[in-house]
Amino acid sequence: MDIKQQLMNQAVKLMQDPRVSRALQNPRVMQGLVGAVQIGTKVQHNLDQNLRKVAQGLNLATGAEVDELRRTISRLEEQLEQQRAQRDSE
Repeated sequence: MDIKQQLMNQAVKLMQDPRVSRALQNPRVMQGLVGAVQIGTKVQHNLDQNLRKVAQGLNLATGAEVDELRRTISRLEEQLEQQRAQRDSE
């Protein structure tokens, strides 16, 4: 069983606990959970931005740029094959 599945199973068990259900009904607890998720999202966004800046400063390709290059190469290879097939059929 992978980690994600184990975490999901633990979350389901926690949600069945009446103490957790009562705690989640408390607006302050829910606001705290939402705030924690928002902070995590902001941290990830800032980290991604800073990594892009460092990669640009070092003239390195980012993962997104490499993925885009792969898509472009694949598209060009398909076009080349189509042109070859068309040429061979003539």
